[in-house]
Amino acid sequence: MGNISNFNVNKIDMRLSNVDYWDLYLANGDFSIVPKDTILSGSCLAVHYDFNNLNIYSTLSPYTIEYTEQYGYFTSGVIYSLTTWNEAVNTGYTLSTIGLTGIDNGLVGFTSIGDLSNTALVDALTGSTLFIPSGDTRLQLNIVTGYTGNFIYPLTIVNDFNAVGDYARLCGGFYQGYYKLDGNSYQVLPNRVPKSWTAELWIRKTSADNCTGNTGTILNDIYTGNTGFFLYFGTRAENKFWNVFEGLNTGTTSGCTSGATEWCTVPKETDVSFVDDNGNIINLSPPPTEYTVTDNKFLMYSRAKSGHTVCDFTADTITIATTNEVVTDDRNPFLVYSRASAGGSGCGSCGGSHPAGETVCSFSGFTSPQLELDRDVDLIDNALGFRIKYDGSIGYRKLVMTKECISGVTVSACSIEESYSASGVVTDDQWHMISIRFVANTTLGECELEWKPARKGKLMFYVDGRLRFVVEDFDEFIARRLVEHSSKQVAVPYNISLGGGTQGLIESMTFDGQDQMDMGSCLDENFAGTFIGDISQFRFYICDMNYCDITNNFKQERERYGLI
Repeated sequence: MGNISNFNVNKIDMRLSNVDYWDLYLANGDFSIVPKDTILSGSCLAVHYDFNNLNIYSTLSPYTIEYTEQYGYFTSGVIYSLTTWNEAVNTGYTLSTIGLTGIDNGLVGFTSIGDLSNTALVDALTGSTLFIPSGDTRLQLNIVTGYTGNFIYPLTIVNDFNAVGDYARLCGGFYQGYYKLDGNSYQVLPNRVPKSWTAELWIRKTSADNCTGNTGTILNDIYTGNTGFFLYFGTRAENKFWNVFEGLNTGTTSGCTSGATEWCTVPKETDVSFVDDNGNIINLSPPPTEYTVTDNKFLMYSRAKSGHTVCDFTADTITIATTNEVVTDDRNPFLVYSRASAGGSGCGSCGGSHPAGETVCSFSGFTSPQLELDRDVDLIDNALGFRIKYDGSIGYRKLVMTKECISGVTVSACSIEESYSASGVVTDDQWHMISIRFVANTTLGECELEWKPARKGKLMFYVDGRLRFVVEDFDEFIARRLVEHSSKQVAVPYNISLGGGTQGLIESMTFDGQDQMDMGSCLDENFAGTFIGDISQFRFYICDMNYCDITNNFKQERERYGLI
């Protein structure tokens, strides 16, 4: 019999094995752990694109655009979600002002070769109508294009007969589309969710060497700090009609000549107006008013001057318009002026030199209507993008507005908030499943989602089923409309970009072409960038996916992507 003291030690040893399964899960009690052998789907899955599934390339498009003059018009490439949101609404719509904004990202196309009067541009702006037949509630994304000639947007579908199947190769191009239209009931995705959402993508980051066929400038070449955007939510552009724009050739009243301006048109922007669906006459140039959109849940209205009474209450948002004036000079409100000219008396002698610069005779008032809108107000918490940087780190960028004091005047300025993981979590030339999950700190009911303020929560980034980066106290993102007439912002807010950020107004066209005051805006300076690499699938979930769900999805598909 041996010495028992030789065994007077703890011989219990335990470790977790993940060869075929996890031995142990720790749950917090709010969900049951049930082994799965399929991808999570059902009502939770609101969007799904698989580039190896021919159904996303359906040629039977329910969305058509009628163009009154056929000057080289063409339809952009389109992909359609394989699944739909079970609460989506599409009762059929005809939108006759799509041309005002649709040409900016290629939804409406035109060419004007040899057209000195730019008739094609005018027809595209004023003669394009978007028809959406009722019933189809798939999210539609279009290939982004531009017409200034300054950028190219290469995107090809690679026919791969291996396990991965076909996928989209992005070499500067990306997809973009709207899920909600302001001013009517069309909506194919929720703008808020009760608790959580998850975006899931199968992507492969590559180098620019895979895009050697590019023969032009892509967004990344100019906006080098914006490279790597693969997903974006929010408004795709600012309000392009925030100011008065008539181009350089403002005196032209008849046919344009080649010596005028490159985009000379008749009529000018200030000459154009239209009637909206409610019978209101809308001018393209901004009116001398300031619009406030409010959720008035307490039936509190201002006096009749505001144009709204208790009778107007419909439980929806209302828009209140007030005159927006700006001081145009420093005239003395107390009518204390310098003398009239020497040797004269009264207003008959107002000519000549006056030390103070003004006399009673010249006073005509203090203010004048301001024909500009604050376009930056549309961007506050209305732009959120996700990036993979050159070093393989992953994270987010969102647009915030700050206040600055310039020459004693407080002005708004855009700035960015961003945060990224450690480098190397995403490797080059390898397929990865990227999962971005937001979980709010509180759960809201259907009614509360309409009026409760944005919540705090956690933003989590998973790579191949493993949590790699967490952002605490992240503000819930809630996309919203522009502060502008609905007819002048068709398909601009409530956008999703897949494979890139957004263009802003860098490809914007209006009467007389591009307004140079639209260049260098907040969105194109901070979000005009694209992902260089490949995308195979994109899913968007609107339920609270837990760690087990994300891990299971990865395990179900990793063999397809060579990640055994």
